[in-house]
Formats: sequence, C-alpha cells, structure tokens
Amino acid sequence: MIKKLLIALTLIPMISVAQISFTSGNGNLVNASLKSGVAIGVSDMNGDGLDDIIRLNGASSLEIEYQNTNGIFTRLNYGSTSGSKWGMAIADVDRNGYNDILMGGSYNGLKVYTANSSGTNYSSNLLTYQIFVQNLNFADIDNNGTIDIFACHDNGLSKAYSNDGTGAMTENLGLINTASTIPSDNSGNYGSIWIDYDNDGDLDLYISKCRLGVSNPNDGRRVNLLFENDGNNNYSEVAVARGLVPYGQSWAAAFEDIDNDGDLDCVIVNHDITSMILENDGNGTYTDITASSGIATSLDNLGDGGIQVIMEDFDNDTFVDIFITTRNGIHKLYKNDGDNTFTELPNPFPLPYNTNRIQSAAVGDLNNDGFVDVMAGFGSGYNNPSSNNPDRLYFNSGNSTNNWTQILLEGTTSNINGIGARIEIYGAWGKQIREVRSGESYGIMNSLKTHFGLGTATAITKIVVKWPSGNVDELLAPAINQSITITEGSTLSTANPEAISKLRIYPNPTSRFITVETNNRNSNVAYSLYDVSGKLLQANQTLNVNKQIPLQSLATGIYMLQLNIDGEISMRKIIKE
Repeated sequence: MIKKLLIALTLIPMISVAQISFTSGNGNLVNASLKSGVAIGVSDMNGDGLDDIIRLNGASSLEIEYQNTNGIFTRLNYGSTSGSKWGMAIADVDRNGYNDILMGGSYNGLKVYTANSSGTNYSSNLLTYQIFVQNLNFADIDNNGTIDIFACHDNGLSKAYSNDGTGAMTENLGLINTASTIPSDNSGNYGSIWIDYDNDGDLDLYISKCRLGVSNPNDGRRVNLLFENDGNNNYSEVAVARGLVPYGQSWAAAFEDIDNDGDLDCVIVNHDITSMILENDGNGTYTDITASSGIATSLDNLGDGGIQVIMEDFDNDTFVDIFITTRNGIHKLYKNDGDNTFTELPNPFPLPYNTNRIQSAAVGDLNNDGFVDVMAGFGSGYNNPSSNNPDRLYFNSGNSTNNWTQILLEGTTSNINGIGARIEIYGAWGKQIREVRSGESYGIMNSLKTHFGLGTATAITKIVVKWPSGNVDELLAPAINQSITITEGSTLSTANPEAISKLRIYPNPTSRFITVETNNRNSNVAYSLYDVSGKLLQANQTLNVNKQIPLQSLATGIYMLQLNIDGEISMRKIIKE
C-alpha cells in the first residue's frame, strides 16, 4: 500500500567550502586522547536526531560522546566491557526509543548493552562466551518486526539470535544456517552485510571469508558466501552463481549503487589478491570491473592490509565514493567519477601523527552540516589500540555547490529503526538508492541516518521508502538541505504547512501528560493515539483547555501521536515512562 508520507522536518543550513577534504574536529571532543581498537560506532544514542560517537578506549572501555547543537560533544564514560571488543552494532532492540549496543570479542562475551527508559545508562545482557566475534549485525532476519542478531564467528559456525519482541535474545540456528557450501569447519567469518542484492524486496546476507594460514583458494573456510532469501525467510547459498566469490582472503565488503542504475554494486577488500569492484548487471549477477575502474593498481597496492571498506557520497555529487582503511600501507579515498571509474585523492585527511594510515573508521554527520564526517582510529595489527596516536574526528570540509538530504526512519509495523528498508530518491540525477543497515564492513557501525548528495540539483521529485513490512511510503517534493524523519505509514497534507511549522510537544519522554503548542493558539486541534504496532487506542479526541493530553493510563512504552491542526496532519513519536 502506497501512502503519502508524514514527515518531521528539521531544517539545517548548508555549508560551503571546497572539494573532498577534511579538517580536524578533535577540539570539539571532550576526550581527545582516547585510543580505539577496530570497533567504532556512529549513531544517535539519545534520540535528538544528531549522530553521536560510540568508542571503546583501549578496545574495552565504553564511552559515548553526544553531539550537541553547538557542535561540541558531551562525554559519558560507561566503564569496562570486560575485554577487547572486535565488533559493534547499534539498534533499538526493545523499542523504548533509545538505541542499544551489541558488542563482542574473542571469547570474552557477546553482550547487548540495553539503554534504560531515559537513555542515560546501560545494562549488559550476556548472550554467550562461546564465540570469537569478527563482525556483528542487527537485522530483522525473519522479518517479524523485531530486530535480531547475526554474529560472525572466526573459529566456527556464525551465530544468530531471535528477539522475542521485548529485546530478549535467544540463540536460534533456525533463523539462518550459514554453513559453507564446500564442507569445512565453518570458520573464517570476517565481514558481514545484510543487503537486497537482487531487488526482490527482502534481505540477503553476504559474508567475507578469511582463514589465516589457509592458502588453498577453494578451501571452504575462505570462500565468500551469499545467502539469498526466497521471500519466505528461507536462505540458499548462491555466491558462485552470482559472481561474488573472488577466491581471495576477503576481509570485508560494501554494497552501494556506484552508477545510480537502481541496483547494488560491490567492493570487496582482499588480502592476498587485488581488492575488487564488481558491477551488478541488473539481474543480480556481478561482473568484475576492477581493471577498467582507473584504480586497479592502487587497489592492488593495498597488499594484505585492507581492513574496512565504506561507500558514501563524501562530496554530495550524487555518486558514492570509496574509503578503505588499512592495517599497514596507506588508507585510500577514491572519488567516484560518475562513469564507473574512480580517482584516488591524495592526502584528504590531515595526519599530525607519525603514521600514514587510518586503521579503523565509522562515518556519519558529526557536525550536522549535511556532509559525511569520519571518526578515525590509528590502531596496529587488527584490534590493538595505538600506543601513542589518539583517535581523530575528521570534519568534511564540504563545498559550496552541492546540495543534500538525510533521512531517518521510524518503523511502526517494521522494526523501529527501519533496518532493512530501501530508500529511493528521484530528481534531475535520475534515481539513487540506499539501505538502512546496522553493523557493516568489519567491526564498525555507521550512522542509521541515510545520506544522499544531490549535486547542483535544487529539487527532489519524490522520496520512496520500501519498508521491510511491505509498506511503501511516498513523499512528494520535499525541501532540500535538511534532515527528514519519516514514520512508517503516516500521512501529510501540505495545503497549509504554516499550521504545523512551529508545533511543539513536551515534555517527551513523560510520565503524566503531553502539552501541545501550535503556531496559532486559537487553532483547532484533535488527536489520535496509536501503539507501535499501529493499533488505534484513542480516536479523534479534542485537546483540553490546557492543551494537554493525559497519558497516565498508558503502559510504559512508545506511542505515535497523530495531530489534526486546522486540517493539517502531523504525527510524532512520544515515550511514556
């Protein structure tokens, strides 16, 4: 069902500077001396719409730096996580309005750190000690509206956990069996990413495989795997048939649409052979275009050091670029030239340290200006924090010509983060696509907010969101250079936007009542209240004389408040404590 979408809009001014380059933002951090291992995250942790930074000092001590509207971060140290962690993913597993953190390491505990009802503290929930975590994902594997867990295991079969709907997780091999097609001990699972590679509307899983000391390229412990979903949550392994087995020691892969033709292309970081760029032929099969990409020699020179690959539109020109971090050698940033070729950019990051490489990184908009920034670490080996080089926040310098939009999803029937949703935007460039993911590449968490560069285009024709539930929402002609929050299944009339332009709802969260303030205090306001499943609880109620909505009778949880203000419809998420 297609509905014209309700949106909550936050206008953000566009900045302008130059091409793809970065400046240090460490002066905005409280703790500029922190040294991470491989696991770094960027996500909104307190529900204010701004990306925050999640790091592990010494690879084990959890710190969250909350972005404020003035660009300065506020630091909270949550303490030790009991051993070095190799992977991180972030999502709201219990639908309480605050994101939770999944972390794990080498047999020292796969744990979910669950946020409390105010998002100010976390409690840890141990799932197992019996895993050497490499990468982690939150994904709705069985598409029942709750967020499940997938954990790559270095030394055996990877693990999956079912969410019971409250955030409690139970190991469940029946969710997906990722045994290798070539019989093996099923070890060597490094990078994992959930994607819809064949455009059929469901999630598929790609695993990058590497087994140290194994030289046979046909050994099942190091042959990459692609698990195709038949639409009924039955998975078949099809990597060879789809052209996605490089027969190298693969560390990580990224899937984005490099040519804006509406399907997901792929970059694979390999250690013993050249890293690869593969084009989706439009039918779910892939062709290696590395040789004609313009960067084949550079990709070959990564040697055995590539760790992560991230694809984002760093210059907002409508084409995703490629960023590769390294264990040794030089990290790489490749600008997409728009014709399936790329140009390596020399020295885009100022490096004040005695080092020539970024070892780990996560990305998001960390100063709220519409350009993608980088939180970088300078560890050694694979998960050893640097002894003398602290992490560094790199702000994207931006440019004066290219526009953008950023989209954050709130699911109702689907999982609350919209993980697994496909977002399409249409305009003068044609069509761009993104997917919402939690846990990518190798060990990292990038922002849940999807980012699109618009180039010099000054309008978006429409935004289409294809939710995991099957719902399809459509927003026509949204303004550019702003962040947009889209709630699944909502509607918006735009005949009189002034009626909701200064709408305020407070306090939120609340334990007793919500006050509604509008642009015109004489406005006629009616409201309806829904739970997160979409069930109507109160219909077409009138505000009392104090403009307050009583909530005392509601159970603790998340609700959707629909307001009719002089005929204009707006919907907001509210949290009952």
